[in-house]
Amino acid sequence: MKFQIMKKLLMNLVKTLNDITYLVSLLFLISFCSCKEGEQKKVDLNTKMKSNTSEFIEKRNSKISQDSTIKPRKVDLIFLHSENQTDTLIGFCNCEKNIKNNTLKIQVRTEFPSLNKLRNNNRSATEFQTGVDKQYRFITFYLKDSLVDKTKIFKASTKAHFNDKKIDSFSFDEYKININQFHFEIAQNVWGDYQIDLSKPFGFIKNEKKLNGTFRCNNWRIVEYEDLHNWTLKD
Repeated sequence: MKFQIMKKLLMNLVKTLNDITYLVSLLFLISFCSCKEGEQKKVDLNTKMKSNTSEFIEKRNSKISQDSTIKPRKVDLIFLHSENQTDTLIGFCNCEKNIKNNTLKIQVRTEFPSLNKLRNNNRSATEFQTGVDKQYRFITFYLKDSLVDKTKIFKASTKAHFNDKKIDSFSFDEYKININQFHFEIAQNVWGDYQIDLSKPFGFIKNEKKLNGTFRCNNWRIVEYEDLHNWTLKD
């Protein structure tokens, strides 16, 4: 009788120990999984922070700086560069200001022969010539105070050169601008220079990588994308 009672008590004790072991194991497993999830979130956060840092560093490659020592040029030129070639175009600068918001749109326009003439190595100037096929480029910076709001290069041609279209545009993210001042009340008193790493072809020489040039503002309306069709017609 006593033996059976002792046996029963022993079996209950073993069962209780098993339950405790199971509970401890379950708590350990939950704790382990929580730690792994926390580590994973930490890794994801670190990865995201590194990605944002890389993006920030990349954007820092583009900047606008004030340099009051810059002198205006009598003629604005655009220099296009490939790995083994440099060529020059004449630029015509228009600037559209808004005094209330202290914004300034700086646009340097240039033009050159149509694609088939360029392929035949005909790079004759087209300025002031009428009745000839030509292409236009509009290098455009949109400024507000000391910041660059956006950038654009607009394209227009009297022939369909851009995937069977006569107009096209693209933005560029890598640039440096030096400007003499950030007060835009009198546009004629604003000038400077710029450098651009081209994200897409400019279209004047083969494999263009960079361009640089100067600008001197006047006070005039710039050409926006919706105006480009007016520049696809022969003079």
